[in-house]
Amino acid sequence: MVDASDLAIGAVLHTTTSLGHKPLAFYSRKLSPSERKYSTYDRELLAIYATVKHFRHLLEGQNFIIFTDHRPLTFAFTKKSDSSSPRQIRYLDFISQFSTDIRHITGSKNVVADTLSRISDEHLPKVDFSAMANAQASDEELQALLSKNELSLLLKPLSTDPTSSKLYCDIRNDIVRPYVPASFRKTVFQSLHNLSHPGIRATKRLIG
Repeated sequence: MVDASDLAIGAVLHTTTSLGHKPLAFYSRKLSPSERKYSTYDRELLAIYATVKHFRHLLEGQNFIIFTDHRPLTFAFTKKSDSSSPRQIRYLDFISQFSTDIRHITGSKNVVADTLSRISDEHLPKVDFSAMANAQASDEELQALLSKNELSLLLKPLSTDPTSSKLYCDIRNDIVRPYVPASFRKTVFQSLHNLSHPGIRATKRLIG
């Protein structure tokens, strides 16, 4: 699942099990000044391209579906190539090496990717998920929850980046909520408090 905002792109990699969709990894990055000038279509296409490129080590040889809440992208591989820009053709050519199955998903079901595409807002305090994962390792409350096998939470270690530590998240009801260690709570609270875009509910659901 991918999404793009005016300032960033975000994605979550899911797998399907007998219990439903389970998140495997996350991806987000800020858009460059030139990328921010892209049309909505091009930003959303960039989100797919960058996500596939980022997760290619996990996606190669796999059958997978790309979900986007930007419906026009579902026709990207069927429209005439002469109506596409060189950049669009380059992105689509790369994506097609892995999958051509792009499907529409409503924004209300694209909560995690939408949130990840917005939390890089340059006006908000930055949340470093790699650093958060490292802080979790020494967080006494989290370690106590893990040792007690707390049933009120469904904590699973998820990858935020191939080279970083695992980030423990509560994944009940297919909503991903990173467990926020004590040392990060002020930063996360400030991010939520200052958040004014329409996706504020989605962000609250992600952070929990």
